[in-house]
Amino acid sequence: MKEFEKKIGILNEAHLMSSREKLGLIGLLYCLKPERIIEFGFHRGGTTRWLAQFAKEIITVDVNEFVTNASKKYQNIEAWNCPTSEALEKIKEKKLAFDLAIVDADHSRKAVCKDISGLIKHADVILMHDSFNPECRKGMQDALKSQNSHAYNLEFMPSVLKHDGLWGGLAIAWKSNNPGSCKEFLNETSSYNFLALRHFFQIRRHLINYKKFAKHILQKIWSKKSI
Repeated sequence: MKEFEKKIGILNEAHLMSSREKLGLIGLLYCLKPERIIEFGFHRGGTTRWLAQFAKEIITVDVNEFVTNASKKYQNIEAWNCPTSEALEKIKEKKLAFDLAIVDADHSRKAVCKDISGLIKHADVILMHDSFNPECRKGMQDALKSQNSHAYNLEFMPSVLKHDGLWGGLAIAWKSNNPGSCKEFLNETSSYNFLALRHFFQIRRHLINYKKFAKHILQKIWSKKSI
């Protein structure tokens, strides 16, 4: 896929999204034409690069010091080197509003829930990365099921089971007169449950193999002691 990404000009090692996720993001930016964006999770600026090309004003937030490079590199970007909880306080205090918010910072269930819950009053559209990661997905569900202003779809861009587990996927929420979970097709079935089940048995198999290996090592140590 790197060859294909290079061919169409989206290859960027700092952009930790799949090819389809990158194209989904670019397509969304092209169609939405957002003027103001808030980004939670700069990392190395892979996503930020595209935001800078499509929006007039961007605020990018990260605890990583690399985020300060964004405002030096792009004139339309303001970098906040702080936790998202602190950023949410600033947003609330300044009564800021955004056409698009991107959530891709701390990937714990609690943090994802807090980020979305804090942003939902200030953003028209919210794009959430790693919707196929179990902890992130639970955090998204916790935040979105208890609100009454946005419709949402956790399957906006499905993911696959990767070598390091369930990561990737894009979820989306938007202000709507019909808030709540939204499906694109009647009786559609998500691939998430199947992948999560397969991931569970894969982890379990690895744990069993580790236990067998540990038992074998302990037996060898014990036999040497006995001798």
